[in-house]
Amino acid sequence: MGIINCIRCGNVFTTERDTNVCPDCIAKENEDLKKVKEYLRDFPLANAMEVAERTGVSIIQIFKFVKMGSLILTAPVEAFKCRLCGKDVKKGTLCQDCIDKVLELKESAKRKEKEKLKKEFEKKIKKKFKKI
Repeated sequence: MGIINCIRCGNVFTTERDTNVCPDCIAKENEDLKKVKEYLRDFPLANAMEVAERTGVSIIQIFKFVKMGSLILTAPVEAFKCRLCGKDVKKGTLCQDCIDKVLELKESAKRKEKEKLKKEFEKKIKKKFKKI
């Protein structure tokens, strides 16, 4: 449990989770997301500026919802390109192909690390048995 300042409002709060946003700001964010989703249910072809104006939720927050994957774009704008390859993305910051590649690289690195540790362990065991 730690005591930290909220990065959004600056209030001090205690946290047991790995978050730097206070419960009040999280509740406001959830409320804003609900407003945006309700508006988009009624007006599914609305653009981000219209949604911001009609709901009172800032356009920056709407784009954050898209980056987090809470909202999915039907027609991605230039700002929503994959950080690695430049393809259009409808949510997050990476396209599915790049996500798959990153996960594959992580798995490969884990396997290599396991093999390295195994070899080091085997060397230590051989040295100990040579001494005996």
